[in-house]
Parts: sequence; structure tokens; C-alpha cells
Amino acid sequence: MRVLVCDDHSLFREGLRLLLEKLDSSMEVTLTGSAEEALAATRDAMFDLILMDWHMDGLAGARALEALRESAPLTRVVVLSGDRNAELVRNAVDIGAAGFIPKDSPPAQLMLAVKTIADGGVYLPSAAGGSTIRTRDVRDAFPTLTERQADVLRAALRGNSNKLIARQLGISDGTVKTHLRAIYQELGTRNRTEAVYMAAEQGVRIS
Repeated sequence: MRVLVCDDHSLFREGLRLLLEKLDSSMEVTLTGSAEEALAATRDAMFDLILMDWHMDGLAGARALEALRESAPLTRVVVLSGDRNAELVRNAVDIGAAGFIPKDSPPAQLMLAVKTIADGGVYLPSAAGGSTIRTRDVRDAFPTLTERQADVLRAALRGNSNKLIARQLGISDGTVKTHLRAIYQELGTRNRTEAVYMAAEQGVRIS
């Protein structure tokens, strides 16, 4: 697994690298101190996961997340932030974040968050509950979905746009929208953000 860490605090970057390598010694971790450096890194290499600080000097926040999603559309981007207010979390997920890790979490909670993400799960602060989350496939969590709906939901949970989902699955944008409406109705959610929260609560694995 190749992970790109983007954070302008060197101590946190190094600490996160140690945590990731502790979880999996074979993990390849690249450290960058700005969104600009991270964007340059994504042009030179493919990553499975990007962990991005929300508050940085220069390019930051929503603009940084949007730029990374555009530069690395197939890579999950997870936001790190010392600010955990609900509006910020929803905003990040709306833009395409595949998870959100509060930087002020106690060590055990931070370990849980990183492990959940590394295992392919979705981690959101309000959905974690402080206990170990067993990751499982979309079909196991939501067995009433069809195979195609499950494929669309997996792609949506990665933060992929409707156009990218359509291209990946060889279907039209309109068909993607139709599937998403059916998925939201089946899950009892109103939109993609609520579906991401439900996936986090259910321990869904999206990688």
C-alpha cells in the first residue's frame, strides 16, 4: 500500500509515518509538507491513500481537497484536522473525502482511525463510537443492493464523481444518477454525504 501524507507540521507527519509503519511494515509512506508538494507527488507516482491536513499554509481546505481529487481521481483522500465541527466534516465529504480523522483524538482513537482507513474502511468521528470497527464489503452491509448498485456505491464512497463512476463502469452519467437515487432510497438516506456516514457506521470496506 502506498500512502501520501500531506501535513505542514513535521512532528505530526513523522508520528503518522511511524503509526502507519507500525500497522504495516510493508507500507510505503511519502511525506509532504504542503498541498503543492502533494500535487507534485501525485503527478510522479500513484498512491492508494492520501492523508491530507485541512488547515495548511498556501493551498488548503476545500481548494486543496478538490485539487488532489482532480489530480488523483482514483485515490482515496482522507482529511486530517484539529477542527472537528460537523459542518467541516460534511463539507469535506461533500467534496469527495473518503473519511475524516480528528488530529486531537486520543492515541488509541487515532490508531483506530488510521487502522480503519488502512483496512479500506470509512472513518468519521461521529460514526466511530470509540470501539473497534470490523470492516466488511458493501454487499454484506447492505445485502438488498444489486451488484451494480454495490459497484456504484463503492465508487461513490471513494469520493469519485458521477462522471468518473460512469467511465469506470462503462455506463452513462444518467444511469449513475438513477442508481444513486435507488441506493439512497434503499439505505434511507437523502444524498451521498448521508450514505458515507451510514457506510462508516456499518464498517463498510471500500478499497
